[in-house]
Amino acid sequence: MTKRTWLFRFLTTLLIFGLAACGGSGGGGGGSGGGGMPTATNAAIAPPPTASIAITTSGGVTSPTNQSVGANGFEASSGAMSNASAASGLVAGVQADDTQATRETLGAIVRRHAEKLKDHKSSATSALQMATQPCSGGGTLTFAFNDANLSATEVFVHCNEGGTVVHGTLSSSNVGVSQSLGSTPGSPYSITVTATFTIDLSITTTSPASSVVTQGSFTFTAGFSGTMQAAANGGVQPGVPNRVQITMSGASLLSSNGTVREQLSNFSISVDDNDTLGRTTISGGYTYASTAINGSVTVNVSPAIVYQPQGALHPSSGAVTITSSGSPGKIVVTVISSPAAGVRVDVYANAADALATDTANLTWAQADAL
Repeated sequence: MTKRTWLFRFLTTLLIFGLAACGGSGGGGGGSGGGGMPTATNAAIAPPPTASIAITTSGGVTSPTNQSVGANGFEASSGAMSNASAASGLVAGVQADDTQATRETLGAIVRRHAEKLKDHKSSATSALQMATQPCSGGGTLTFAFNDANLSATEVFVHCNEGGTVVHGTLSSSNVGVSQSLGSTPGSPYSITVTATFTIDLSITTTSPASSVVTQGSFTFTAGFSGTMQAAANGGVQPGVPNRVQITMSGASLLSSNGTVREQLSNFSISVDDNDTLGRTTISGGYTYASTAINGSVTVNVSPAIVYQPQGALHPSSGAVTITSSGSPGKIVVTVISSPAAGVRVDVYANAADALATDTANLTWAQADAL
């Protein structure tokens, strides 16, 4: 499966905003001046082919098509994982072959945005509150919240942080925040943020060269939980969360990563970062289309994909089942830990069959290369 930075790989870390912005694969629009709200857009992404592809039993898992379908369908789910190594937001160590763009995932982006909504203090006049800050390597980041209509917008104008450039707009509407706070230090709290989320964001790096654009809209729910801690004024306040749960669902989400274009349709994906258990869990389902497989398949994540320890490059358990209306068969990709870590790919002539037509084990290096 091709290393991707887009929404699925982008989308989470879609949650630790040490972002930058991109001048933009596809050409990004600039920001308006004069102290007003800037604008930043990226060229529209053309959808990939969406016709259902055939899962063939001829050649079984030795078929390059089946291997590519299995690997890419599996990778689309893991790309939603937040790159937070923990609910508390610590950043996992960068892998030698990873870039910030490849680590930026949808889950992470949503999480950071939800954190800002959670921490927002309403204005007594319900006026538009807007703040613009410079990025360390050039460009700007603007955040605005409108208490009158419960909406928020983040605009990155060629925002360069450490050589990673972020360009585009994130916005949310129908924002709702509810909370249950404990009254003493050590007592539990929970805070829930809901919103309709729209994204048009590009992330670009120059060394190594990488450019990913994500566009679409969906609804999300983000739940933060932890324990109360003593505040400086003698009261109590929520401490750093030890668990963050995010659910994202929508009709269509597009991404481009170089020449590869991908789309998630009719998707519902949940990411659970649990510090107490020391793991991140991903579950859900979606229709996945890509130029890499020249069509679409349906993916069901079950049992859930588990990353333990949190921040691991590859999962420790879980499976996805891939089906297509263009074929009676199915492909099941299962995480294996021994005798060698990787995935087992099973091809079934018919989805209801108990025994696979063909089976093969792939190392993570082999799977990542597809």
